[in-house]
Amino acid sequence: MSSVIDKLHRLSPNQLRALLLLAKSPKGIISSTDSGAKIGLKGKSLGGLFSSLSRQKILGERLVIAWGRPKAGRGLRWKLNQQVISQNELSKITSELLA
Repeated sequence: MSSVIDKLHRLSPNQLRALLLLAKSPKGIISSTDSGAKIGLKGKSLGGLFSSLSRQKILGERLVIAWGRPKAGRGLRWKLNQQVISQNELSKITSELLA
């Protein structure tokens, strides 16, 4: 678990906010367009945020996985890879880092 914590310590506040939303969402899935207002980003900045999170690898596994298009058809849905970290553990760590 320490490699996960080390990686999370290096992320930006916006990336941590996005992960916190992901951790608190049902089934660990969120839409980038729906979460933009909560994070304070939109457009390409928001896409870049989730894209950078999807490139984060921990022990050879991606932290966040693209999970298809939402019903609205704009942007992408993103899913937490729970093989890397559980939603509860991610929520606890990101809340502490953002405090």
